[in-house]
Amino acid sequence: MDWIQQYKKRVLSRLISVEPSKLKEKIIDSEYYLISEKFDGFYTVLIAGNQGIELYNKSGKSFSIPTIQQLKFDKPCILVGELCVFKNDQPQSHREVAAAISKPANADIRFAAFDILELNGKIVQGDASEKHEVLRSLANQKTCFTIPQHQVASRTEIEQFYKEINARGGEGIIVKSANQMTYKIKPIITLDLVVLGFCEGIQENKGVVRDLLLGVAVDKDEYQIVGSVGTGFSNAERLSIYHELSNLAVNSSYTEVSGAKTAFVMVKPEWVIEITCLDVLAESTKELIKKTILTYDSNGYQVKGLSAGVSLVTTVYLRKRADKTPSVAHTGINQLLDFIYPASVEKQPAQWEDSQIELREVYIKASKNGKMVRKILGLKTNKESTGLFPPFLLLYTDFSCGRAEPMDQEILWCSSEQDMQKKTNEMRTEHIKSGWKKVN
Repeated sequence: MDWIQQYKKRVLSRLISVEPSKLKEKIIDSEYYLISEKFDGFYTVLIAGNQGIELYNKSGKSFSIPTIQQLKFDKPCILVGELCVFKNDQPQSHREVAAAISKPANADIRFAAFDILELNGKIVQGDASEKHEVLRSLANQKTCFTIPQHQVASRTEIEQFYKEINARGGEGIIVKSANQMTYKIKPIITLDLVVLGFCEGIQENKGVVRDLLLGVAVDKDEYQIVGSVGTGFSNAERLSIYHELSNLAVNSSYTEVSGAKTAFVMVKPEWVIEITCLDVLAESTKELIKKTILTYDSNGYQVKGLSAGVSLVTTVYLRKRADKTPSVAHTGINQLLDFIYPASVEKQPAQWEDSQIELREVYIKASKNGKMVRKILGLKTNKESTGLFPPFLLLYTDFSCGRAEPMDQEILWCSSEQDMQKKTNEMRTEHIKSGWKKVN
C-alpha cells in the first residue's frame, strides 16, 4: 500500500502552518476558501468495496474497527480522514484514540472524512468544493461522516471562523483554497526548553550567538534534542548570551551541525529558555521523527540512542527562565506528549553503532607565532539507516595560535566513500599547500 504513504506525503507538502495573527498575510489570495474545524485523530484511509470495508493507517498497514467496517456504502470508494473518539458527542484528543483502538468495543469511534480519492473505481476529479459535495453524498452517517466545510470568499471570514473555534476550545481550523493549497491554523505553542549548545555567528557576526540547540528533559541528566532557535534575540542578547554560554562549554561525543554548517558548542545543561513555535511535528513526509537522546555527567555528553521525538516549526526566542531548572518537572518531555503520535513511543531508544575512522591526515607548519596544525578526518557513520546522518562525514580542523580565533572547523556530508575521497582531494588542494608537512 505504498500509494497511501505517497498520498500523505503529497498532502503534507501542501500543508502550511500559519500563526493566527499572521493569517491575512500568509494565506494567499484565492477565488474561494473551504474552512473546517480541525479534528484531532489518527490519519486513516477507508476502502469500501464489494468485499466490505478495509481500514489502513498512514503507513499502509491494515487494522480493524468493527463498528465502522459494518457500515454499508452504495458505491465502492476510497476515502481519507481522521479516526476520532467521541464522548458525549464531542471529539476527544488523539491520545484517547490510541487507547480506544486497543479496545474498540468500549469506545465511540468515528471516521471523519476530509477527502475522496476514488468512486466506482475511477479517480474523483474536480476542485476542493466539487470533491466535497461528492464526499458529503457518501459519508453521511454518524459513524462515518464528512467533516463540515463552509465556503467563504475572504480572509476576514476565515479569521472570524478561527476566533469562534478558538473561543470554544477547539484545536484549530483547516483552510483549503481553490488553488489547492491547504493551511493549518492553530494557537501559538509555548515551550520551556533546556539549552544544550550554541553556535557562533560567522564573518561580521562572530562573537555573538547565532542559534541555540534545545532539548527536553527525559530523566535526570538525560535530554532529548528537539531543535534550535535563531530568531527573537536582540543584538544585546546575542552578545551577552554568547559570553555567558562560552563559560559553560563542555566535552561531547555527539556533534550537531547548525544551519551555518558549523558545529554547536555543547554546554552544561543549566539554562532554561521559553520559546514559541507554530507547530510540533511527530512525523515527516516519510516516517516518524526520531531524535537523539544524550546523557550528561562530569565528562560531558554521551549518546544514549534514538527515540520517538519531534521537530519544531518556526521557533522564536522569548526569554531566559531563571525561575526554572533543567528538570523533568520544568522542562520535561511531558510538554510534547500531546504532539507525539502515541503508537510511535518506544519503550527503549534504538542503540547506535559506533562510527569508524576511514582516513586521518595531520599536517603541521611552523610560523613566527608558533606551530600551525591542519587535520582531515573521514568517518564512516554506520548510522545512515536512522535517516539522521549521511553514510560518511568529512571533518576539517585548522588550528593557528596566531589568529584571533585559533580554531576553525568545517564539516562536510558525503554520500559515499568515493564522494568522501573526492572532497578530501579538493580539501587538500585548497588548504594543504607549500610549507605543510604531513606527520600522520
